[in-house]
Amino acid sequence: MSGGLLSAARRLLIGAPSPKARRVGDSSTPTSASWYEGMHWGYRWFRQDELVRRCVLANAQYSTLAAGFDTALEGDGDTTDYAYVKERVDALNARVNMDQTLFAAQVKRSVYGRAGFEVVAGADGYPERLIPLQSDQLKPEVGADWALTGFGYQGKRGFYLPGEVLYFVNTPLEADWEGLSDIEPIRDLCEARHEVLREDFKEIARGLWAPYVVLKADTSGLAKEEAERVVEELAEVARAGKSIAINESVEAEVVDLTPDIEGLCRLLDRLEQGIAANFGVPGFLLGRPVENRATAYAELEAYVGGVVAQNQRYLRRELERQWYAPLVRRILADEGEDWEGEPPVRVKHRWRPVRASDVYEMARAVAALWGGGSGPLAGDQEAVKAMLGMEAGP
Repeated sequence: MSGGLLSAARRLLIGAPSPKARRVGDSSTPTSASWYEGMHWGYRWFRQDELVRRCVLANAQYSTLAAGFDTALEGDGDTTDYAYVKERVDALNARVNMDQTLFAAQVKRSVYGRAGFEVVAGADGYPERLIPLQSDQLKPEVGADWALTGFGYQGKRGFYLPGEVLYFVNTPLEADWEGLSDIEPIRDLCEARHEVLREDFKEIARGLWAPYVVLKADTSGLAKEEAERVVEELAEVARAGKSIAINESVEAEVVDLTPDIEGLCRLLDRLEQGIAANFGVPGFLLGRPVENRATAYAELEAYVGGVVAQNQRYLRRELERQWYAPLVRRILADEGEDWEGEPPVRVKHRWRPVRASDVYEMARAVAALWGGGSGPLAGDQEAVKAMLGMEAGP
């Protein structure tokens, strides 16, 4: 019996395996959580800080979805007879929604330092789904020779074999398969920005329309417990926006505190510049006005040729190694092809070029419509994402 018939018979008897990562209740994924302080620190700021999220999504968008990708068939000679290999690989890419998978992989490896997807086979034995795994629960297991031996998941060692997970890391400086988060260097900046936006400005806004008041009450003739109760009641009713009636034994003094709003705005601007610079995203892709066209265009070219090209290079190499190479071998074996050494053909991943000129012109138009926060698009982030070709939603 040929290899193809054996493979078909095996799939018919075994059927389609179910995912190892099981969903339990409504709390199986971190998207259902809202307690930010209890989240993984990288994911917390991706969820809670809109600038961090826009930077991460911008890098993922222009690295994976802005222009898309194609596949190409390569071999030592004429590859015409192997055209079916590319056709099947393309069909499998569409089947598992590979473009969205690569987008999610780039987002998650930027946030957590790594991203993993369980490869779930269909009834035909070929990959049918790629299920995103919780990156902070996925632990690579490495042997003494630094070879990847498997993955632990949710505290269970040896949960996956290497070929059962499509795995990506971020900034792989070591051979430990761990990776580094892009958010780690700006944790303090995120915390400071959060304090300014959610705490300081909220307090300032309340103080601007309701000044601070110091009440002095004469409680000399009252018992200690009664005096404490009177002071507490005065403090309660003297909150901003409430009226209070007093007699001559209570003295009120208005304290005029003029906050340095301009200084806080400058601080906030510095914090935002630091966060955007950490991700390498040009300011006008985040809605900032284009002040100098020549400088902005040069900045965009550096972004496309630097951050975007680096992300694409890494994703391409890992996809060819972990995804295309095993699929090609499997497809050839199922067709009864025999070979020694390397297969006669290879499928290569080809990113379509992201043209800086196109991105720049659209970004310039969006920045003009944003108008520094007062234009037609001001506040409408979904419209901005749609014009820039970015994924809508969180």
